[in-house]
Amino acid sequence: MRATVFHGPFDVRVEQVRDAALQEPTDAVVRITHACICGSDLWPYRGLEPFPPGGRLGHEWMGMVEDVGSMVSTIKRGDRVIAPFAFSDGTCEFCRKGLYTNCLHGGFWGQDHDGGQAEAIRAPLPMVRWSLFLPALIKMKRCSRPSFL
Repeated sequence: MRATVFHGPFDVRVEQVRDAALQEPTDAVVRITHACICGSDLWPYRGLEPFPPGGRLGHEWMGMVEDVGSMVSTIKRGDRVIAPFAFSDGTCEFCRKGLYTNCLHGGFWGQDHDGGQAEAIRAPLPMVRWSLFLPALIKMKRCSRPSFL
């Protein structure tokens, strides 16, 4: 599959990478339908923040669930989901206080985790806060019109 790969400041390429696949029973695989360039993607692009060469970009994305691990019960194949920039497990002391970006077991999309600027993504811990269902009534075409906002 193809994904954006960081090689250094001002050097981001779309390249062939390994296919997204389940690795843990708490994973999901999501086919990306929409992704954006976050301001946080621009800091390493401009050389203003460290980022590992070979890291994948893309904090915010949405897509269709293609597969789920055996321990995932809150989403299923065919669900449309949207992800914020971080993922969490919902069980640690910080998650229990609603501080999901401080999760002891979570992380952020990109860098050492798959990034959302790709054809698909392996999503660890999808059963907690990152997966928000989009009502079937909202058509993607309608969402892209300025009047929707």
